[in-house]
This record gives sequence, C-alpha cells and structure tokens, in this order.
Amino acid sequence: MSWYRPRNLLLTILMMALVAGGVLVALPYLVSTDLIRARLIQEISNWTGYTVESRQSPQISFFPVFSASLGDVSIRNPWQSEGAPFMQAERIEVDLSLLSALVGNIEFTETKIVRPRFVIDEPIKSLSQIGESLAKSDGRIGDVVREARAAVEANPGKPDMSAVSSQPFGRVRLEDAMVTFKRPINGAEEQISSISGVFDWPQTSGVASFRGTAIWHGEETEVDSSATRALLLLAGGTSPLQMNLSSTPLTLSFNGSADISKDQFFEGTLSLTSPSLRRTLEWSRMATIPGAPIGSFTLDASVSGSANRMKLDGLTATLNDNPAKGVIEVVLDEGTPSVAGTLAFETLDLHSVFSGFMPLPGGTTAADAVIDTAFLNQLNLDLRVSAQNASLGPVNLAKVAATAQIRNGRAIFDIGEASAFDGSVAASFQLADEGDGAALGELRLNGTDVNSASIASLLGLGNRFELGKGTMSLVLKGPISRWSTALASAKGTLSMRFGSGQIRSLDFNSLLSKAKTDRFFSLNEKTDAWLAFDRLEIKANIMDGVAALDTAQIQNKQGTLSFAGIVTLIGKSLALTGDFAVPVAAPAPPEGTTADAPKPEPTFNHTRFFIGGSWDNPFISPIVSQ
Repeated sequence: MSWYRPRNLLLTILMMALVAGGVLVALPYLVSTDLIRARLIQEISNWTGYTVESRQSPQISFFPVFSASLGDVSIRNPWQSEGAPFMQAERIEVDLSLLSALVGNIEFTETKIVRPRFVIDEPIKSLSQIGESLAKSDGRIGDVVREARAAVEANPGKPDMSAVSSQPFGRVRLEDAMVTFKRPINGAEEQISSISGVFDWPQTSGVASFRGTAIWHGEETEVDSSATRALLLLAGGTSPLQMNLSSTPLTLSFNGSADISKDQFFEGTLSLTSPSLRRTLEWSRMATIPGAPIGSFTLDASVSGSANRMKLDGLTATLNDNPAKGVIEVVLDEGTPSVAGTLAFETLDLHSVFSGFMPLPGGTTAADAVIDTAFLNQLNLDLRVSAQNASLGPVNLAKVAATAQIRNGRAIFDIGEASAFDGSVAASFQLADEGDGAALGELRLNGTDVNSASIASLLGLGNRFELGKGTMSLVLKGPISRWSTALASAKGTLSMRFGSGQIRSLDFNSLLSKAKTDRFFSLNEKTDAWLAFDRLEIKANIMDGVAALDTAQIQNKQGTLSFAGIVTLIGKSLALTGDFAVPVAAPAPPEGTTADAPKPEPTFNHTRFFIGGSWDNPFISPIVSQ
C-alpha cells in the first residue's frame, strides 16, 4: 500500500485548491458591500469625529490586493450645518484586511483620497488652532490629542507621555488635492492646488511625515517634512521638526524644533536660496517690489521666533553677489511686515541693491521708467548697513556707514559717513508717497576735503579740474515720477568752495586777448596751457532745471574772474557773462600826504565777455574791453 500515501496527499492538495478557488469565486458574495460602506464611513468618522457621507455604493476589488472605493465623499464638521463641507472628494480608496472583512470587521492599512477639496472657511491665525480643533473632535484622534494635552498641561517642560495611548493611524495618499484657506493677515482667499503625496503616521506615538508636491501661486513646490513627536506637537508641546521646500523661486531648509501652542515658538537652523529675491517676495505675496529684479539671494542663520516674529542670528547672506554678516529681525503683524537689523559687507554695490526697490538712473530704460512708490506702504524697514568698500555707479566709497528706513509711505536712504573723492561725504535720499500716484523726492549731498577733479567729473564737467580740495553741498527737492524728468521740476541749492588747483587745457592769457579782439571763439581749442587758481567758489539757486549763479568766482594771482547768468541742467546750455578784474596799482600819494589821509578807492581793469554754447563746447564772445 505504499502507493496510497502519495495518492492521499495528492487528493488533499486537489481538495484544498478546489476550496480556495471556490472561496475566491464566492468572495464577492461573502463580503457585504453595504457592510463595507457602513464600516468605512464609521471608521473615518471614528477617527476624525466629523460627519461622513457617501452617495455611492463602494466598488470592491480583490486583485492585486483586497480594496474598496467610496465615491462622492464629503466630510463636514458636526457643528457646521451650512456652507461648504470641510472636505469633498471624488473618491476614497482603502486597502482592507480580507480575513477581518470575512468576519465582519473593517481594518484598512492604507488610504488613498482622490481629488479632495479641503475648505478652511475661517482664517487660521495660529497653528495652535489646528491642535485645538482636533482636541474638540469626538474621534479617536481627538481622544489621543486630549490625553497628550493633559500630559503637557501637567508638566509643560517635560510631559510624561507614557500614559498616553498609541493608536495606529497608517498611511494616507493624496492625489490631486486642493486646499482653500484664508490668509491670517487680510482674510484674502488662497489656494494650494495639485497636492499629491504621502502622509505617513504609523502610530500616533511616533514620527509623522509628509512627502509630496503642490502648486502654490503658479509654482510647483516639493515638500519633505517630518515631526519626530507629532502628537506632542499637536497637543501644544515641543517636537523636533525638519522641513525641506524646493521650488523655482525658493529653496528652503529648516532643521530644529517647534511648539505650535498659543505661545508658538521655533528654533533651529535655516537655509534659503533664491535666484531672485524680488521674485520670491512676489511669489510669497509678502510684498510687491516694482523695480529691477533683486538678483540671487542666499542665507544661512540660526533662527528663533514665533508665527509673528522671527530673529535671524549669526546670519551669513549674499545679495546680488554682495556677501554680508549680521542680525535680522522680521515682524509680521496684522498689517505691514517689518524688517530691522544690521548687516556688515566687505564689498557692496549700492546700485544693484537699491535698483530692486525702484528704477535707478544709469540707462535709457531705467531713466524713463515710472518710479512706482507702492513698496513704501508694503514694508517697514530699519536697516543699519556698513561696508568696507562700496560703489554707487561711478562713485567709489570706503568705510561706509549707512541706514535704510521705510515707514508710513516714506523711504530714507542715508550715508551718514563715507570716504570718497579723496575726502569724506554724507548723503541722503528721501522718497515720499504723496497719494494719487504722486511722489516727492529729496537729495542731499555734502562733501568735506573732497577733490575738485572728482566732483567736476561727477557733475559732467569733464576732467579739466585738478588738485583743488574743498567743500561742496547740493540740495534738490521736488516732485518725481521719472529720473529723466526729475531735474526739470527740482528746486534747491548748490555751493562749492575749493582751494588752490588748476583748470587744464585753458590758456588764460590767450583767452583774455581773444576776448578783446575776436568776435567769438571756442574754449575747446587744444592747448597744453592751464589756469592755476588760488580759490574757486560757486553758489547757485536751482529751480525748474535751471541753475542761476548767485556767486561764481575764480581767484588767482592776476585777479578775479567772476561769472553771472544761468546754466540749464538738462540741456547743459550756458548763458553767462564773465568779468576778469585786474587791480590797477594805485599811484604814489602826493608829497606831503599824511599817514591818516584817506586812501584812494582801488581801481580795476575789466575784461568782459559772454559765454554761450554748452558745458562740453562753450563759446566766448567779447562784450566790453577796457
């Protein structure tokens, strides 16, 4: 009978196969779809404490895994009877335990929510409201959150979580989700769309993480975040927190800890990288900056603060290839964001930084662009800046101490002290929003012991002036909409006083001779001669783009050269009269004149002439010769 045992075994295997096949064929009839539908709705409600509805019968699938799909699902706060539900989804798919389903139990290991639409109809003014909302719910998640909150309240510094129950939560996949919410500052509606990713929280006592992508303000953003003690975080305690965010406008990384209770606190390390700071601010809707793009920006710092206040300490940053170190504090009150702090640069291109706020002169496009003052009411700024070396267009500065302030519709950019033009300078530019699109600008520039050659070049007078050292002051004020038209409506004063120096390519003796005889001639005739002077002084009043000379004198050993008239600042044209006065030696007093006798009035020989043309090409024409 040795053949009998193999035959029994073969029959047993065959019978088991038939039974298994029969079970598989009968599965759709053994598992009640109504039971699954009811239990799925009950389980979701038990977890969330919310009211769950589904208007379709579940679809059951047995391969490759046993799963069920509920269609047209809505989840509503039990106390909310009107308005949009908290969530509406095209369908919810769950992976089930077959053995549990056969005995009437529903256990799902993974949940997939397809095209859910979440609506948060009240502004979430603090993250603590999320934990408070969960603690109020009647579901299992509400139970564990309340237990954890009790542990935190008993010992906020070191809560004992050993008595808090740990519930299995599982994995939730989101596919094409959308969240609609209201901004906490102004209540404006926002949307985060195309959210696809995995929220993984195996046990409520362990790590919770989310990895996925979303679209916010038109940019796809990748998110990778995790909270080591997520339940404690929701309950108002502190948890280690890690977050990485990557998008075209901004890459962000935070590693530290956070507390989202009412006091809200976070600390850790923060890294930011942006190809355009202006684009990042616009994308985040924090501010709209109308000027040229503020270029690349990187930041690394120790960060601490709350939802409304953040301090960046030990900061190292690079803005438009200008590296800096310092401390920055950002305050997000209900209104205008405020930024304050100090930054120290080795080198700083002031033009590249300030051009991010408004178009600056330096090109045809920038000169003709309208200066938008909207940023004056979108940001409060109080920044102290120092730089070992800085540049502002053609002007090189050293040992710069500056401030930038924006508040109440007014911006003030001050250079309190700097070395420039071989001396020291101080400068200030103010821009004020006057309402209805009007703006008022004011420029002040003071120089001490500065070189006349450098100042003349800056004023567009060429390179004729050399060696003179002295002081200068420029004040301009007026309405401003474009740089190209700013001088046409500006009012102010200009004063310069310089010591000994020289004016190159000017044969003064030849000029005097021609001024007496020639009808007119150009002052740009090539010559190796030069005019030495002991003192140069100019005072002028500026109005509507025209400088009217009040005082204009050049003194040398021969006499005094004086000018009167006007100089246009836009067309650079001249309409001046010149007078060279040479003192005439007084005759010897008659014999017998006593020492206390009145002295005769000094007399002068005058050479008068007219100066026309332009700054670059002036012409001389005689008036009167004596």
